[in-house]
Amino acid sequence: MSSLSSSVLVGREPERDLLTSAVRSAGEGRGSSVFVLGEPGIGKSRLVEEAADAAVRAGLRVLRGRAASAGRAVPLRPLAEAVFSGLRGEGAPADGDLGPYEPLLSRLCGLAPQDGGPLVGYAEAVLRLLGTLGRSGGCVLVLEDLHDADADTLTIVDYLTDNLPGQRAVLLATLRGGPGPALDLAEAAASRRTARTLRLARLGPAHTAELAARCLGHGDAGHVPAVVLDRLHAVSEGVPFVVEELLTAMVDSGDLVQRKGDGWTVTGSLNAHVPATVAAAVLQRVDHLEPPGVALLEAAAVLGRRFPVDIAARVAGLDRVTALRQLRYAARAQLVTDGATAEEPGWHTFRHALTADAITHRLLPVERAALCLAAADAIESAGVIEGVDAARPEPRGAGRPARRAGEPHGLIGGDSGDDLYRLAAELCVAGGQRARAAVLLTRAGRQAVLRGALLTAVELLDRGLELTSGAADAPPEAVAGLLEELLGTLVLTGDVQRVPELGDRLDDVLTVWGAPPARRAAGFLTRARAAATAQQWEEGLTAVRRARELLGAEPDPASRAALDSVAAHLVLNSRRPDRLESARALAEGAVATAEAVGLPEVSCKALNMLGYCLRPQDLAEAEKVFERLVVTAETHALPVWRIRGLLELGVLDRIRTTGTDRLLAARKAAEETGAVLMTAWADMHLAQAHVLRDEHDRALESATRLRTTAHRLRLREVQLIGVGVDAIIAASRGDRQKLQAALHVMESALAGRSAGALWGYADTSVWGWAHGICSLLREEPGRAMAEFTEADQAMRALPSTRGVTGFLGPYLLLRTVRGAAGWAEVDGAVADRLTQAHWDRPFAGWSRAVLLGREGRAAEAAKAAEEALAGTDAIPLARHLCLRLGASAALADGWGQPVEWLRAAEQFFHDRGTARVSAACRAMLRDAGSPVARRREGHDTIPQELRRAGVTAREYEVLRLLGRGLGNQEIAEQLFLSPRTVEKHLASLRNRTDQSGRAALITLARRYADGL
Repeated sequence: MSSLSSSVLVGREPERDLLTSAVRSAGEGRGSSVFVLGEPGIGKSRLVEEAADAAVRAGLRVLRGRAASAGRAVPLRPLAEAVFSGLRGEGAPADGDLGPYEPLLSRLCGLAPQDGGPLVGYAEAVLRLLGTLGRSGGCVLVLEDLHDADADTLTIVDYLTDNLPGQRAVLLATLRGGPGPALDLAEAAASRRTARTLRLARLGPAHTAELAARCLGHGDAGHVPAVVLDRLHAVSEGVPFVVEELLTAMVDSGDLVQRKGDGWTVTGSLNAHVPATVAAAVLQRVDHLEPPGVALLEAAAVLGRRFPVDIAARVAGLDRVTALRQLRYAARAQLVTDGATAEEPGWHTFRHALTADAITHRLLPVERAALCLAAADAIESAGVIEGVDAARPEPRGAGRPARRAGEPHGLIGGDSGDDLYRLAAELCVAGGQRARAAVLLTRAGRQAVLRGALLTAVELLDRGLELTSGAADAPPEAVAGLLEELLGTLVLTGDVQRVPELGDRLDDVLTVWGAPPARRAAGFLTRARAAATAQQWEEGLTAVRRARELLGAEPDPASRAALDSVAAHLVLNSRRPDRLESARALAEGAVATAEAVGLPEVSCKALNMLGYCLRPQDLAEAEKVFERLVVTAETHALPVWRIRGLLELGVLDRIRTTGTDRLLAARKAAEETGAVLMTAWADMHLAQAHVLRDEHDRALESATRLRTTAHRLRLREVQLIGVGVDAIIAASRGDRQKLQAALHVMESALAGRSAGALWGYADTSVWGWAHGICSLLREEPGRAMAEFTEADQAMRALPSTRGVTGFLGPYLLLRTVRGAAGWAEVDGAVADRLTQAHWDRPFAGWSRAVLLGREGRAAEAAKAAEEALAGTDAIPLARHLCLRLGASAALADGWGQPVEWLRAAEQFFHDRGTARVSAACRAMLRDAGSPVARRREGHDTIPQELRRAGVTAREYEVLRLLGRGLGNQEIAEQLFLSPRTVEKHLASLRNRTDQSGRAALITLARRYADGL
């Protein structure tokens, strides 16, 4: 018979109203998240479906995805399913709507190759899709059975809960109320007030009776026999699904019969024919199927709530035609859904999780184990997983097997077998073959990495490791393969704290097994990479040394190139005195070997390190190397490395010219490919460039984008970079309070560790420049001298960064003015490197001018000073700091135009609000005997040309009235002055502006009036 279910929702009016309100608010731009919690069968899906149907009627777009899966959770499956539903049919996004996030959605759905991009990129891509689909009327994302979701899916859901407020979208999710990661997520989001939890309680007797009446086609429980209601209440305990199942069983058995006319009557013993649990109610219908149907459902049940039909048929010994016929019978009995979906043509689903549970629980343990192993065998023999061999797992990095003709597709559009590895593994665990399961979990972890689901991969591999520890028959090579995969994945995630312990365990396994030295060396190479990630330079070099010892005097070229590339990174950041030369030699060797044997990714890594080695010595040579990196990446389709190369070229422009064109190009490329972390790095460098150019508004714009990215994507590294940018901006304004606050945040977060990994160069780029420049702008040269000296001493331990940190130029000029630096430094290698950096170049030139003036070579000094100012219009802060610091030496030694320089500096620092330096310049002008204009109210309204000429605010008022045709007496009356005072102002104006008489002053005044 048809399913006995209620056409209306019973007993959930407050909960329904809450969901309806959340949906309505989403349509109005007030997005939110609601987690519906409860035990199996309590009505979570029905409640959410009611809200979704109402949303559709109101014109909102609804996306659906379910996390329940075969075996262990499939990475990102529910989100991929929901995204699929959003990308097809009427109302799908048009080309270009999703911008740079469209590629990430394709990768999420398995429609494009994975590149190991950050998980937060997928999260933002889903958020953008919801925003695009909901921009007209709103969007509803329904995710069911989150308790079965993988860790990566939960991470993205957590991200959505924090970012849906303010969007035209709402998340409605269902999950069981028991302990687990999904419940932790929901409760944490609720505590942050970014989501609500709605826990469904069991129905009371009244609502149970109403539900029974509705299921039987009545609105009044009086039409249902009291004995039936009592039985339903006692057995179901208020669980709606159980109520429906028990009623169906009663009617099917003939114990409950509809009377002619109206009402129902009991004709048999409800206790005799209806079991006391829902499992019995389910099994009663199962047993009414034909024997092949029972066998099919038993085989399907061990596969999970969702099951591949072909595999279940193989286990049951049925041909496909017979299996599909039996599925139709099972669907009529309300045991399975009516059919497969368009996205999953080979899969069916039990109507409820309790159905599969009931079937598996009645099997004897030996029966269940035998079915599980038969199912695992069926999966492998079907060719869904190729070449599984417990003794010989694929090496890390092996290619994915090609799909055979006729094989079913994966669950979310990936290659066949991608999602069945974990299912086969779970079947082996249930069948007692733990070692075989561990091998399959190794493969499952590898596939998760290829999908970009790194957290899920770690979870799967950890599970496999746990299985091997309790499996005496686990082959050493299988254990080694699992450990190798886990170590590599931990390095990718950046969670490298476990690497040393696991690395020791791997080497022990390989040693006992008698593995080839090259394989042991590969393990130490992974440990070296992990050490580089953790900034443990010496530990990493120790791992490299162990790997070289294992490889012997003549290692294979591929291993040598990989080791040299990692060693270059470690050596460059170590404290070895020859670090720069050694790192360069290693990088050059790695590039040559990698190019010779055809390892483009290793070549890109090595070229990147070589560029870092060359940058402190020769920016032009470094540029050539980074250009090679871009070409190599483009030739071999390595988009991430191409963006990295473009970014490094942009950084070189920032150093040499403070230009931003290539940085903007790199940012655009990163954004277009969804490389969100690279986009953030580009914004960091853009903010620095704008600070050096004294473009505060544009610097703040880049910094705001950076902070927004860090907050939305929860990237701790980017957040710290953003704090560093805030410190630089505060320093450039002379705001020590904000500077100290920002640096305190960084120091606390780093807890004494180097910030080099964050910034890509020495900590002095932040601490040294920011502290010293801030002190100079607060007119505290003594303090700046001490801070620059401290930074220089710290940097001497990192000579690879010298010449590009930004504080060495001001430090050199300050020391020269104070007599602490002479020709040995000004004409030395340090000064030569400074001339390559746009910001540092004028300071180096002025240092030379100061020394020339001190030796009485006035003309040469003045010429050197003017030459040093060439090309500094784009970096006005550097230009005017040179004028401020150098003018004092010029005054003392009698060379150049110190008064003119001080006037220009005073005007610049006054205009930018740097009051202390402006006041110091005025004091020096007074000491030099030069008249100094008072800063009256209205001074800022004076045209810049007149301010440079020394015109005062009162004189400018006189000039404006003169331009309007007023005579001296009228001007005097307007300004409450005496005519004599007006005449003095006019004389001063003629002198300051070099005008011949009154008529010329009137012409000048009218010219400025026309420009106002």
